[in-house]
Formats: sequence, structure tokens, C-alpha cells
Amino acid sequence: MSVRATRGLALGLAFACASVDAEVRLTGVSTRQVANIEAHLGLSELSCDAPAWLVRWEYREVDAEVAAALEALGYYSAHIEKTLNFPADGCWVAELTIDRGEPVLVEKLLITIDQPLGSEASIASRVTGAQALLGKRLDHGRYEAIKRGLLEDASVLGYFDAKFVRSEVRVEVARHSAVVDLELAGGPRFVFGDIEVVGDALDRRLLDQLIPIRSGDPYDGALLAKLRRNLAESGYFRRTTVIADSEAAVDHRIAVRIELTPRAPPWTYSVGPGYATDTGARLRAVANNALFNSAGHRVSVNTVLSRGNSSLDAEYRIPHKNPLNDWFAFDAGIAHLDTDTSSSDISRLGVRHTYPRGGWTETDFADLTREDFTIAHESGVSNLLLFGSTLGRVSRDRPIRPTAGHRVEVTMRGATQALGSDTDFAQVLVAGKLVHGLSERVRAIVRADLGATWKDDFDALPPTVRFFAGGDTSIRGYAYQSVGPEVNGNVVGGSYLLTGSLELDYEFRPKWSIAAFVDSGSAYDDRPQFFTGVGAGIGYQSPVGPIRVYVGHPLEDENVEWRLAIVIGPDL
Repeated sequence: MSVRATRGLALGLAFACASVDAEVRLTGVSTRQVANIEAHLGLSELSCDAPAWLVRWEYREVDAEVAAALEALGYYSAHIEKTLNFPADGCWVAELTIDRGEPVLVEKLLITIDQPLGSEASIASRVTGAQALLGKRLDHGRYEAIKRGLLEDASVLGYFDAKFVRSEVRVEVARHSAVVDLELAGGPRFVFGDIEVVGDALDRRLLDQLIPIRSGDPYDGALLAKLRRNLAESGYFRRTTVIADSEAAVDHRIAVRIELTPRAPPWTYSVGPGYATDTGARLRAVANNALFNSAGHRVSVNTVLSRGNSSLDAEYRIPHKNPLNDWFAFDAGIAHLDTDTSSSDISRLGVRHTYPRGGWTETDFADLTREDFTIAHESGVSNLLLFGSTLGRVSRDRPIRPTAGHRVEVTMRGATQALGSDTDFAQVLVAGKLVHGLSERVRAIVRADLGATWKDDFDALPPTVRFFAGGDTSIRGYAYQSVGPEVNGNVVGGSYLLTGSLELDYEFRPKWSIAAFVDSGSAYDDRPQFFTGVGAGIGYQSPVGPIRVYVGHPLEDENVEWRLAIVIGPDL
């Protein structure tokens, strides 16, 4: 059968069940009210060939069922006019004309919660949020949601015996008003009991940094979730299990059992091809040992082979205070970099310390580098002992296709002849990116990069510390590092950098998006000469991460019509 709502001046909705011939026609109710009436109405379940006596039986129940459906939404004075017809040549039809009457409004809201549960921040926030019911139409669904939310928060905080000793909705139909009265008894708060660790392959001192709870601490479900997250994100284990069963609590103490399975084998290897329009096709091979010893040390070896960029790097990492975000790293590497503007052979030794600073991540570093380079047909050798620090911060509402977030990174570095370098210089680099959702499917993505160099002798600086613009992540439409000051027609890089980008991104179907962009900027010495690229692209959220393909047109280069750019990696 079908249930159909019609409307002259009232709202209406049509919906169908079993046979399209049998109908219940509703007039005077909204879409949501029709849905709730349908859920209560036994008549709506009957088909055209239902026995007449059964149809009449359910028809007699209509008044009570519609009243119950509307009372749940705050209408206690509904008036229903109904008819039921059995045409000789068709199926039965029921017509319900409903006058909802005046809604009942919440006149008073009383919520009493005993201590110490009532003082918990999440509970107090729930109570404050519930005040939004005052003066509004009584909605039993929202009322039940408030009760459910209070009990859920109490459970998360370890008040497993919490219960409502009073939960009432007192309605005065004549006055169209209601009083909501809740009294919640929290009972005792459970605490964490003994913490047992099984399968521990780490020094206990290091493992303790991953465990945010201690025996005797008040139970907190959020801390248990953090414990599970810490163990998973540490990278030390193949599998982790955390068991905290409140049903097995003794004297309100909940034992915690942590089961750990170390990674096996300790060494992992990966080999894979890649491609970037800036550097061409490449082959990457990585060997990694995430648990080199019980002290949590890590070793990795990474090599990249490509036409324009080949490198071999090794790193040894030692956890400091917290293995999640506080590390010392010792690294060494060799690289050959070959671009349209320069060629360099680099050897490097370095040490760095990465650790949290407020809401930021700081990395202090020192690198001893030797760079044998050629640029603009001039060759040189640079020996630098670089000291510096990088502050970075990333915030986003979700990891995949964020609609709100930002990334900021500030690096200060320099070298001095007083410590054995070939020249004196200091440099600041600032990189930022902002993602802002304009609607459910449209995003604006803004990017900016700024840099400044204070130097003693620019010619003594190797290409890796000079500024260039152009390329997939700079000014699309221009070749990689093709924008900057020139000598005899050859780009040699500049002392300053200023680039920016604005992109509008539209998700036209799940995992697929199209974009339009404008990039502009300059690498310069004295005054910037801006170069601008415009274009469009398409993106796909692949299982290995976002892949975006752009075509860009350089406005200042008449010899190039379009240039392809491929960007792989997260938005932030």
C-alpha cells in the first residue's frame, strides 16, 4: 500500500509501501512528522489485499497512533479527521486530515547531578548545552539524547554505576508547557588498577612514556584511547591490544592488560617506482628497522635513482624523552642533483634534535656539507657547517581532503667562517598553506613561500642555499628552478624568494575533484620580477594518497604553451 501526504497550505509528503493502490493520505503535517506517523501507524503496513476486517481494525487505532507520534514531537493537542473508503473497483483508501494544534514548549529545565560527577567538565558542558531546550518545542528525541549523552560521558569518566533516579517530563496540555526534570546519581568513580604488560620488547622506561595512565589514577576512557593510539603510532609493534574490563573490576579498580607483539622481522624493505615532472621517473628503495634494539633505536637507509636527482641516505634515530615526538637523529648522505640551471655533487653529515614546543614541532640541526657545483658555466666547491632550527605546525579537521586547516614552517639557518665554513651567511625561509572550505564540496587553497638571505659573498653560496622559483610546488607552468636572476642568460638563483598561489578545488564526485589555480612569484636579488602561471587540474584520492595532475600556462613565456605538473602527497 502507499501512504500519501497532501497539502494545500500545509506541508505534504508521499511515500509508498507494498502496493501502490492502497493509500493512507495525510494532510497538514511536515516531512518529519509524516515519517514519525508512518513508524507508529499499523495501517501503513497493510497492502491492498489485506482482509477488510483487519483494515478496519487498524483504522480504529489511527487516532491513538497518530497522537503518540505527534506527542513525541511536542504536539499534544492534535485533532484528526479521518475517512476510510473501499471502492468497488479498487483498493481501500484512508484519508487523515490533521490539525496539529499549538506545540508544547519547555518552560522549565531542572537537571541535578550529584558530586563529584557534576563537577566534571564534560558533564557541565552537557548541562549547559541542554539549556537550549528552554523555550523550544518539546522534542522527546532530544530529551532522550540528553539523557543518553550524560550517561555516556559518565561511563567514559569511570562512573559506571551512574543512573537516573528521576527522569520526568511533566506536560500541562492546557498551558502548552512542559517541565523537564532530571536527577542523575553518579556513584563512585572507578580507578585504574594493576597495569600488566605482556610481550614487551622495549625498555620499561621507554614504554612508560607511551602509557599515559598509572595504577590508582581515576578511570578515563579518553586516556585509554590515547594509550591505544600511542602504541599504534609508535611504530614499534606489529599488533597491540589494550583490555580494561569494567565488569571485572574489584573494589572499583579496573585492571589494565596491554598485549604487545613486536614487529617481525625487524627489517622491512620496499622498492617502488615514482614520477614527478620536476625530476622525471625515479626508483626508490628503502630499508628500515623500526626496533633496532630494546632502547627503541631506529635505522633506515633510503636511496633514490632518477635522471635528475639521485641520492643515498642513512639515518640512526635515538628516542629522547618521548618516542612519539622527541628524537635525536644522526644522518649521512650523498646526492647528485642535476637541473636545467645547475649541477651539484653533495656529501653530508648531520645531527638533529626534533621535539615538541607548545603546539609546534621544533627541529634543531647542524649539517657539515661539501658541495661540488656548476652553475651558469661557473664551477665551485663549497664547504659549510650549517646550524639552524625549524619550527613547524600542522592543523587540519581531517587527514583526507581537509576542509579547514593550515601548515606553517619557519626555518632559520646559517654558517660562519669562524667555525670553518667557506663563507658567512644567514637565511630565513617561511612556508605556509591554508585550506578553507567555501561549501561542502568547494575549497580554497592558499599557499605562500618567502625567503631572505644575508650573505658575505653570493657567488660562494652553492645552489642548494640559493633561491629559485618554478616547478610543480612553486609556479606551475614554469620549469623546475627556471625562475630567478640570470647571468648571460643562465638562471643563477637569488637572495630572496616570494611566491604565492590561489587554488579553487571542487569535488564533483567522491574521491575525484577538479581545480583551477593561479601561481605567481619571483626569486630575486634587488626587486622582484613576478612570473605568473594559470591552469587547471584533476585530483584523485588514491589508496596511497592524493594524486593531482595539473596543466599550467606561463603568462610571461611565449615559447611554452602548457606544462604538465604532477603532485603526489597530502594537502597539508
